[in-house]
Amino acid sequence: MRGQWDNEQPTSPTLMRSALALIGGFLALTAVILMVIAAGNIFAGNYVAAAMQIAAGIAFPFAMWMGLKMLADILTVLNRSHDRLEALEERLAGPTTVDIETTPLTPAGGPVESPAADDGPAYPDAET
Repeated sequence: MRGQWDNEQPTSPTLMRSALALIGGFLALTAVILMVIAAGNIFAGNYVAAAMQIAAGIAFPFAMWMGLKMLADILTVLNRSHDRLEALEERLAGPTTVDIETTPLTPAGGPVESPAADDGPAYPDAET
């Protein structure tokens, strides 16, 4: 996953879960405050308003938390699948095919391998 401000900086799923837990705490605090207000309305005799506040105090914060949790899960899955697709692309784009008709062959019948670029300088053979 990528960071919000710096696309090169990875964001971990653990950070997403902790941010969701922090938002969940604030939403739970909102629900508690609405329950206290509803209790005040019950003592004042406003039963219909108290019932509406209890329903809203439970439903709205829970729905908001559930929506944010689903969005965080979708973001995590999309980023993981994007990383997997990048890894597949790197694997599939790696070695290229060898054209047998234009490539010199070894006595065993396989293509002649060229030395790697980091093997150092190529010295002439001692036999020639």
